[in-house]
Amino acid sequence: MFLDPRVIILFAANALLLFLCLLVNSSLAPLSLYLVLLGPMLVLPALYLNHRSFFLCTLISGLWVDAALPSAFGLFTCGFLTIGTLITAARIRFRAEHNYHPILLAHAANFCCIVLLTLSEGLPYISSPAFWVHVLVTILFSHAALLMIAPWFFNLERLLFALCHVDTEPDDFPML
Repeated sequence: MFLDPRVIILFAANALLLFLCLLVNSSLAPLSLYLVLLGPMLVLPALYLNHRSFFLCTLISGLWVDAALPSAFGLFTCGFLTIGTLITAARIRFRAEHNYHPILLAHAANFCCIVLLTLSEGLPYISSPAFWVHVLVTILFSHAALLMIAPWFFNLERLLFALCHVDTEPDDFPML
């Protein structure tokens, strides 16, 4: 099949997570607290899909995030493809059926996304201690929220697979 139906399901779930995160961030803005929950968007496409479907899903999700967030355009598209490719390269070491490994990968991917955002937008403020305190608070707040959000998000994606009657098992990559 040219288009794996799981690409559409995973992209829709990613768009929902981004929308909910933006809603929470708009209500937290007066407190100067921000959630960055981009890591879970990369994990199941990298663990479940073959390379063509993974590329398509990650590309569309990255473009969606770039359009929604006030950052340099292409930052998350290239970042998502790079981080997702690293997860895909090591996917033989991780089990996707349970939430333990995907949650660890989500934390690592989320940390990479925060570092990417910090380096791209915060270079003028790199010498300010207040900037680093704000980055540290954002990291801690985001990863604390990720402890609750990531299992829900991965179970939602698997439930959508089951509801849409698509294959719920990860695709195997051919050994090189």
